[in-house]
Amino acid sequence: MAVNYNRSEIGKGIFLTRICDPKYKSNIVRVRFITPINKDDLGVNALLMSMLITSNSEIPSRSELSKKLIGLYGTSIGAVWGNVSDLQALGITISTIRDRFTIGGEVISEEAVRQLLLCIFSPDLTDGKFKEKYFRLRRQELLDNIAAAVNDKRSYAFMKAREVIYEGEPAAATDLGSAERAEKITQEDLLRQYDFLMKNAVIDITVCGGGEIDSAVAMLTEKFAGMERGDVPEVVYRKFSPVKNEVCRREEPMDIKQSKMFMAYKSDYEDIYVCKVMACLLGGSAFSKLFMNVREKLSVCYYCDSYYQDLKGVMMIESGVDNSNIEKAQKAITAELEAVQNGDFTDTELENTKLYISGNFRSNYDSEWDIAGWYRVQATRGTAYSPEEAGALINAVTREQVIECAKSFKADTVFILKAEEGSADE
Repeated sequence: MAVNYNRSEIGKGIFLTRICDPKYKSNIVRVRFITPINKDDLGVNALLMSMLITSNSEIPSRSELSKKLIGLYGTSIGAVWGNVSDLQALGITISTIRDRFTIGGEVISEEAVRQLLLCIFSPDLTDGKFKEKYFRLRRQELLDNIAAAVNDKRSYAFMKAREVIYEGEPAAATDLGSAERAEKITQEDLLRQYDFLMKNAVIDITVCGGGEIDSAVAMLTEKFAGMERGDVPEVVYRKFSPVKNEVCRREEPMDIKQSKMFMAYKSDYEDIYVCKVMACLLGGSAFSKLFMNVREKLSVCYYCDSYYQDLKGVMMIESGVDNSNIEKAQKAITAELEAVQNGDFTDTELENTKLYISGNFRSNYDSEWDIAGWYRVQATRGTAYSPEEAGALINAVTREQVIECAKSFKADTVFILKAEEGSADE
């Protein structure tokens, strides 16, 4: 099931990753700019990416660019953004079917990539500015996205918990920044950030899919390799979050029916895969300790999951609880972690957990999007393990390692988005 994988540096701080498996019927090309988080620029960067995919110097109309791409057998273009550890990663993605599946074997990959390059290198500017109507439209979309984050209460709770868990660290910032900052974004801000990202951000290019796209990749390589670059600092993805001197406990009231609780534990344990096994054994599956005992047996919460954020060394335990069960849930969760620390789990539980994780790893072959995401995460760790190779590391984890790993995690934060009395909305 292994795919053909290659990663190389094609310019100063510019990396090209190629992932190919002939079973995929399409190709995706993603260009990401990676830069340290600056709270004032989070929304600016996201808005800039939205502006770049709206039009370009050759096709200065949003509707005409859409028609052009639809004419390329439904080729799509989109903006992506998000925070990764203490970094912001944002960019543009196109997805197009392979040339061999066009009627008559038309070569559409070259034109699709050409339009992508135009959007990045030759944006639609007049007198040094984007079209004002598009700027206002996209800025409002940004504000709408920021406001929408509050409507998904579970995501909002995670966002607020993250602010407390990583207090004082760049990772505490929200992906899109604040609405107050977004409202003040100017055209000058966009052009400033455009110049900064093109010269100073690490640029990560991924081409993933069924392949047969060499000529388009050659276009990409030639254009990016010839860029004029400035000072490009090396990005460090993995930076452990320091444990607080004492457990931080915070609550925020909200008009919701069910309280959302996050309990964060921190560790500097180096082996990512041992940590994954430990966190999954604790609460990462339908047969985990948290699910079987805290949710099913004791029934003190509606859901209870644990997961490990390897770039910050944080294990998060997330649960939905009634206010009357908050203290009971905390005690029950703590007891299950202590059980793992004391080796109170069977060999069967451990083996089933390892099989579950390694099986999930192999599911990344299901689509080009999944396998591209897999290797993107591998790059943040400085590795290039295939799902099978990572699965072998999981299967090699021992009971003693799991116990040692569990003992290394220290309680850091308890954050509760707490339901107000009489609340009815979820």
